[in-house]
Amino acid sequence: MNSFMHRLTHKRIPAAIFAVVILLTSMAIPNQTADAASSLNEHLTIGYWLGGNGGSNKTLAEADEGWDVINVSFIETKGTYYTPNLNMDLKVVYPGSEADQIAAFKADIKALQAKGKKIVISCGGQNGVVHFDTPAQRDIFLEGVIDIVREYNFDGFDVDFEGSSIAVMNPDKIGNLITPQSINLEYILRGLKAEFGEDFIISAAPEYCYVQGGAISTGNFGAFLPVLDACRDILTYIHPQYYNGFNGDFSWLQESANAGASFSQVYSAEGYRRLSEMLITGFVTQDKGVFVGLRPDQVAFGVPSRDGAGNGAQSPAVYAKALQDLIAKYPTFRGVMTWSIGWDETGNNSFVDTLDPIIEAANGNSGNTPTYTDAQAPTITGQPADQSVAVDETASLNVIASANGNLSYQWYTVANKVNYGGTAVSGATSATFNAPTSVAGTNYYYCVVTNTDNTATGNKTASKASNAAAVTVTSSSTPVVVDAQAPVINVGPTDKTVALNAAANLTVSATVAKGNLSFQWYSVNTKVNYGGTAINGATAATYVAPTNESNTSYYYCVITNTDNTATGNQTASVTSNAVAVTVSGPVTGDTWDASKIYNGGEVVIYQGQTYICKWWTQGDLPSAGGAWELQSNNGNGSNEYVPGAAYSGGAVVEYQGQTWRANWWTNTAPGSDSSWTLI
Repeated sequence: MNSFMHRLTHKRIPAAIFAVVILLTSMAIPNQTADAASSLNEHLTIGYWLGGNGGSNKTLAEADEGWDVINVSFIETKGTYYTPNLNMDLKVVYPGSEADQIAAFKADIKALQAKGKKIVISCGGQNGVVHFDTPAQRDIFLEGVIDIVREYNFDGFDVDFEGSSIAVMNPDKIGNLITPQSINLEYILRGLKAEFGEDFIISAAPEYCYVQGGAISTGNFGAFLPVLDACRDILTYIHPQYYNGFNGDFSWLQESANAGASFSQVYSAEGYRRLSEMLITGFVTQDKGVFVGLRPDQVAFGVPSRDGAGNGAQSPAVYAKALQDLIAKYPTFRGVMTWSIGWDETGNNSFVDTLDPIIEAANGNSGNTPTYTDAQAPTITGQPADQSVAVDETASLNVIASANGNLSYQWYTVANKVNYGGTAVSGATSATFNAPTSVAGTNYYYCVVTNTDNTATGNKTASKASNAAAVTVTSSSTPVVVDAQAPVINVGPTDKTVALNAAANLTVSATVAKGNLSFQWYSVNTKVNYGGTAINGATAATYVAPTNESNTSYYYCVITNTDNTATGNQTASVTSNAVAVTVSGPVTGDTWDASKIYNGGEVVIYQGQTYICKWWTQGDLPSAGGAWELQSNNGNGSNEYVPGAAYSGGAVVEYQGQTWRANWWTNTAPGSDSSWTLI
C-alpha cells in the first residue's frame, strides 16, 4: 500500500537557549496545578483516527460529533528512528492530488476546532519505533515535531510508544532517570509545552504492562512510570491501553503494592476501574520505586471500540459501567479513550453513542446519564452435601440459590472435589440432581447456577458454581475392594534436540483422584526397549537430561500412585512414552538486518550473540531487548511446558507433542486461549 509520507526540514534551536526556556517554563508551573489545558472539557471522549490505514475510511470531518479529542495517527520515524514523519494514507479518504488531499485534511482540522474539538498528533504505535540516544538526535526529533504541529495546527502531542521504544527505559527508577531515551523524552515534552503554551495537550497511551504492571513484575513492567512521574507537572492526561495483555495479570497483585486486593479480570468494569484507581491512589512497584498518584483529571482509560479492534474488547455497556463508577467516586476523572474511531464507525458508532451521553452529563450538558447495571450473581445458601449409599439407592444432591432474576441450573461430573471443569451431565438442569448409583465407586458433582436478568442494561447473565460433593456407592451384600487408581498422564515427555551443554528438560504431568504420586526416570537403549536403568535421584516430574556430549539418549518415566486408604492394591503405576534427547551443535542464525522483517521464533546473530525474536519486528536492535531475547545457552529455545509457569512473549515450549510459541506474557496452557500460537 502506498502511503503519504510528509518529511520535514529542520531548523536547529541552540540547545543552551532552549534548555533555559524549558527550565523557566517548568519553574512557572506548580506541581499540582489543575489549570493546565483549561480550554478542555472537564470530561472527554477520546478516539484515534488513522486516515486510510484502517477502519471505515471516512474523512476526519465525518467523525461522530461525540468525540471531544481526536488523536491523529501517527508520527513515525522510519529509517533513523529519530526523524519524525507524518505517515497517513490520505488518498483513500480524500480525492484529488496530494496537495488537494493535504489541503482538505487541514481544512477538516480547522472546521472541527471551530466546533470546540481538539486534534492531537500521536507518535509511535505498533510500527513507530522511536529512539533518541544523543542530544543531536533529540533536537532533530523535537524540531521536526514542532514543524509538524505548526503546519497542521495540532492542539497537542500524544506519546504512544510501544515495544523497544519503552523497553530501553527499563533501568530508570522513579525520581532517577538515567537512560538517554527517558531523559530526552522529558526534554522533548517540556520543549513542546514551552513552545506552544499551557493549553497544549500532552497525553500518553502506553500499554498497561508498562504502567500498572510495575506492581506485579520487574523489567519491562512499569518501564514507563519513571518518565511519567518526571513529567506529571506538564501531563494533561494519560489513557493507558487496557488491551493486548493477559486477562489474569493482577490475580497475583502483591499486598505490599498498597493497591488493594488482587483482581483477575482486567477486561471488565472492575478491571478498568481498579487499574484507573491505581494511577490515582499510587502504588509500590517491584523494582521501580513508589509511584505517587496523579490527579483524577490526569487519568482516563483506553479500551477497544469493538471486537477486532484489540484483544479483550467488551460491550460498550461494560465500559459505561466503569466510567460511571469512576466519575461517581472521582468527580474530575477525565474520561475514556478508544482504538479507534474507524473501528467504531464499522460498528455503527456504538461505542461513542453509549459513552458520550455519560461524558456530556458529567460536563453538565444534558439531564440524566443512563445507568448501566449488570445481572446479580446468584447467592448460594445451600450447598450439595456428600452422599454415601448402597448400590441402586437414591443419592439426591440439592443446591439452594437466590438472585434478582431467573435462575437456571447445570450439574457437572468432575474428577475430584477441587478439579473444576468436568463434563456437563445431560438433562441435569434443575436444583435437585439424583446421581447415578448403579455401580459401586465414588464420583464427584457440582452445580453451576446462572442468573438471567433481562432488565439489566449491562451484562444480563451472571453465574456461580457450588461446592463439589462426593457420592460414594457401596455394595450392601459384599464388601467393596477398591484398588489404588492408576495415574492418568496428561502430558508426556517429548523428543528434544538441543545444543551442547544446553538445558534439556523432560517433563511429565499426571493426575489422580486420590492418593500421592511419585516419579522415577529411566535411561534405556532405544525408544521401544523398556526396562532400562533407574536414574539415581531422578524422582521428580521434571528430569534434566545430561547434554555434555554430542549423542542421542533415550528416557522414560514411571509414575506411581500410592493410596493407603485403598482396600485392595495400594499402589498403581503407569509408564510414559520413551523419548530421544539429541545433543548437537549450537543454534545459529543469519546476521541481524535492520531492514528485514522478523517474526516470532526467528534467530539472528548480533554483535557475536544469538537472539530469538519474540514477536513481529523490524529495525528493533536486538541488544535493546523488547522484541528480542538473548539466548545465553545457544540452545534451541524449546522446553517442555510446565503447568502454572509464567512465560514471556516469544517463549517456545513443547506441549502434548506439539510446539507452541507465546504471543505475550502468559501462565495459561498452550491452546487454551489466544496467548499461544502453534508452530
